[in-house]
Amino acid sequence: MKRKECVAMNRWVSTLFADSCDQRREISSVDIKFINPLVGYGIFATANIAALTYVGEYTGIVEKRNKRKNSCNDYIFGYVVCGDETSWVIDAEHQGNFTRFINHSYQPNLTSRWIIIDEVTRIILFSNRLIRLGEQLTYDYGPYYWKKRSFPQFFY
Repeated sequence: MKRKECVAMNRWVSTLFADSCDQRREISSVDIKFINPLVGYGIFATANIAALTYVGEYTGIVEKRNKRKNSCNDYIFGYVVCGDETSWVIDAEHQGNFTRFINHSYQPNLTSRWIIIDEVTRIILFSNRLIRLGEQLTYDYGPYYWKKRSFPQFFY
């Protein structure tokens, strides 16, 4: 956290979403819907969502990274801080909130960012553009996710 660009990004994101993060106020204008057996569930907007709207925090059980165990778990979100992969992950397979059902896209409408608040690293998701009513919420899972998994046969 000593690199200037990391400090600046953390300050910007923390300031922009401070109230929402502090109150853990997740967006209420979304529904969880079953898509198909291959994809599973997804999150869809039930109202327009403005750009730069805090959507929620990726939650689950914080645990040490276990590459063998984690390669079979589709609900792992690895902590990457300042561009560096850490030895910790958030496992939302059995515990978590609706954000665990947000699917991957190479043209996502959400951005995920790590922020540090009160010395705790958190992963938040916010809209990077206007999301229209009925549109699926997506973010880019990143290259670490696809290292040990089948590459998706379809794109959103």
